Amino acid sequence: MIRSWSFVVLLLLPPLLASCGGDGGKYAGSWKRDLYGEGEVHMKLASNGGVELMLPSPRWPDSVDMKGRARFQGDTLVFKADTTSRACQTKEARYVVSLNEDQLHIAGLGMDNCGNRRAALVGTWQKS
Repeated sequence: MIRSWSFVVLLLLPPLLASCGGDGGKYAGSWKRDLYGEGEVHMKLASNGGVELMLPSPRWPDSVDMKGRARFQGDTLVFKADTTSRACQTKEARYVVSLNEDQLHIAGLGMDNCGNRRAALVGTWQKS
């Protein structure tokens, strides 16, 4: 009897642990949105919380302007305090993410000391 239960636990444990990472997979992809009339900002969002933001030219260079690692807690994207990646990231920053067909909505929860990241992230994104 003990062996059969341990076998069941071994079968069920990996999917349960994998689901603890959040819902990042459903938000993953390439997205774009208008940045307050200055042009399009582009974002690559990975299921593991990797975020790359490319701000519009000519005001910003044609390269990845912001790159960081966050984690998904359900529908919340969380950037941990980490001044080694960005000097402004002195406190945790949280964003609520929702998906409606081909539109991704991101709203800030509380403050983000990295104001340019908040300005780039918050809004409605289209699949690109």
